Amino acid sequence: MREERGSRVIHGKRVMLRPWQRGDTLAQELWPRYTEPFHSLWNIPSSNGFDLLNGQSVQRYVWAIDDRHRHMIGRISLRDIEPAGAGSRLGISIAQPYVSQGFGTEALELFLDHYFGPLGFKQLSLDVAAFNRRAVRCYDRLGFQYIDSEWRSAGNDPALRLLAEPQYADLTVFFRRNRFETLVEFYEMLLTREEWFGLLR
Repeated sequence: MREERGSRVIHGKRVMLRPWQRGDTLAQELWPRYTEPFHSLWNIPSSNGFDLLNGQSVQRYVWAIDDRHRHMIGRISLRDIEPAGAGSRLGISIAQPYVSQGFGTEALELFLDHYFGPLGFKQLSLDVAAFNRRAVRCYDRLGFQYIDSEWRSAGNDPALRLLAEPQYADLTVFFRRNRFETLVEFYEMLLTREEWFGLLR
């Protein structure tokens, strides 16, 4: 890892992290659509209002993930940032053409060194759809620990009809149906500074 002084650009083998710029928002909107059948259920908002702290909206810190050709392929963000570096909540998106190629894992490894090192945070939390097993495996490998589960309403999302198809039968354990709605399980996960640097040893 190499970090450019003053610009907060962090270089890895295949990716680099840099501060988010205004034009990156438009670039992200132009990403190809995800092909995963349940992708629309990955980011169901929590009923706990994770974007609020003491009743007020919280500033987000955002980094772009670029590949070696300086193409923006992903985004890492922090929200719910607590005072005195106590902790925050992670968000990450990888553009569809770069999914399942290890770019997200490499970017997170770079970011976690920066987050727990120079930024001085003590812990990092995240929430992830339990059926998104690729993402869960990535977080497990990075040392995040399962804390709890939360069930969130999926409304009338069209993707829910796919659960009746035999090839998705193994995903039904992550969904609950009551008289009025379908609920999706989300895992709450946590990584501490001690666990991260201990994992590196």
